Amino acid sequence: MLKHLIASATMALSLMAGPALADWQPDGSVTMMTMFPPGGGGDVLSRAVAKHFEDTLGWNVVVDNKPGGGGAAMAKVLKDAPADGNTIGFAVSETFSFAPVMNPKVGYGPDDFNFLGAVANTQIGWVAKADAPYSSLEELVEAAKGGAEIEVGVFSPRANAAVRAIGKHFGVEFTPVPVKSGREGVNNVLNGHLTTTLAAGPQAPYVRSGDLKVLASLEADRLVVGEDALTVGESGADVATFRVKWLLAAPAGAPQEALDAWSAAIESAMDNEELRAFITDKMSLKMVFTPGDALKDEIVGGRGANETLIGFLR
Repeated sequence: MLKHLIASATMALSLMAGPALADWQPDGSVTMMTMFPPGGGGDVLSRAVAKHFEDTLGWNVVVDNKPGGGGAAMAKVLKDAPADGNTIGFAVSETFSFAPVMNPKVGYGPDDFNFLGAVANTQIGWVAKADAPYSSLEELVEAAKGGAEIEVGVFSPRANAAVRAIGKHFGVEFTPVPVKSGREGVNNVLNGHLTTTLAAGPQAPYVRSGDLKVLASLEADRLVVGEDALTVGESGADVATFRVKWLLAAPAGAPQEALDAWSAAIESAMDNEELRAFITDKMSLKMVFTPGDALKDEIVGGRGANETLIGFLR
């Protein structure tokens, strides 16, 4: 009985400490759309974040997978959803910064959304099996120049463009192969179905175990796991650098009290040790909170870099 009372009191205190509960609450269940297909690393992360919201806010959060088009399929639906705070979306920043530049007819832009905040930064690496005959981007380029066909798993339109741009920079042609997720690309490399792949975190445990190796970091900095590999910027192909965040957004026009509640909920995730361990240890991402206003500035500001990338490929 005492244990039950303690547990109930602990839960009550947790909910009382939750973000902006007195100011705004959803009308029924919350729908959290995710741009990722079921079972992939992005899907697992979105569900871990949804669980944090449920545990912290006491709300029922239903995850709805809407994959396709590097997040464009989800963004189009989210844009037209009721702007009442009951529907949010989980995606990566390139969904809003790259897709509208690559395809001006995609049907949405940054102004169509309220950005609520980001929970982590990506860790995008170019990886191959440990026994591959190359251990760096430079050696991969030399292999391609020597006649080797280099296939590269690409999980998004931005990843496809990056691979093509790196090849063009070095005067070689890689073969991008679309995959549904970075995890699928990693599995295909491990099974021998792909030569190499880009991945945004799922590669980390296999790099640690020695089954995979990192040829290059496509981030502005070297990766946490595979830190010996140079960045593409260090190799001279900075045009292909990713600066991507895992974020949440709502349709433009949501009530300010709802936006404040969600922003506080996302920021509170930084203090969730279980979620932090999952994001940093299991997924090997950098857990960093970026508030909505700063996030929109980054997305809008990234338009120039993406225009440069696309222009480089033309």
